[in-house]
Amino acid sequence: MGIPNIKKYLKISVFLIAYILFSAPGALAQTPTPVNAAVQNAEGAASLGVAQMVAVNAKSVQDGSIISSSPNGPILSDIPYDPQVLGVVARDAAIIFTSTEVKNGVPVIPVGRVYVLVSTANGPIKTGDEITTSTTPGVGVKATKDGYVLGTALEDDTNPNTKQVDKIALNLELHYFNAKPTLAGSLSDIFKLAILPTKNGPSAIFKYLVAALVLFGSLILGFLTFGRTAAKGVEALGRNPAASRAIQLGIIFNVFIVIVIILAGLSIALLILRL
Repeated sequence: MGIPNIKKYLKISVFLIAYILFSAPGALAQTPTPVNAAVQNAEGAASLGVAQMVAVNAKSVQDGSIISSSPNGPILSDIPYDPQVLGVVARDAAIIFTSTEVKNGVPVIPVGRVYVLVSTANGPIKTGDEITTSTTPGVGVKATKDGYVLGTALEDDTNPNTKQVDKIALNLELHYFNAKPTLAGSLSDIFKLAILPTKNGPSAIFKYLVAALVLFGSLILGFLTFGRTAAKGVEALGRNPAASRAIQLGIIFNVFIVIVIILAGLSIALLILRL
């Protein structure tokens, strides 16, 4: 009697464990439910990436929509070259992490291979083109100038109707795009990258380095100017003692300029550190 009862309890235990792991709601990872796409080329396609549930501040969110952060919470991206992109909505993601704290959320992939909504408003899209955000909420376009982009197109979109929204595969990896590779690393590009208020902006080491160079340069310029002015003032006093008052005023004025140069360098350095 004892052995059959033990076998019975073991079977019940195994059944309960299997039910909790594969059927119970609120599990950490769940199998995504395919949805019908309202745009071309995406039927039955699956995104390769890990998605996390995000509560988007919008009435309806299509699969493939681009999501960005804002002061009012996650929204459909509507700023060209937006550096605050969170990812792309992918209800067919390989893995979706859910949370009881997020209500009415949508799965968003931050990096990976996804299908994204696009239009040809910035021109036809070819494989290998960089895709960025646009003024159309949640829809991407071809990047034609410097700025932050979503990633690289893996498919073409040559739709002549620039207002129609399509869906193409994208290698999603948010990064800064330089449209002029021949001038890569120019001072203007570095400055644009430095002033962008984003988590992908310049590192603390870069900011400290630039601030130190600015401060050091202003100190050197100030001391060189002061040394040259002092030497010329002493020489002028020796040649024309009668004009000593005017020469002294000139020296004081130049010292004031030196102080202004040093203070300006210090202010710029502090501004860089605050970016």
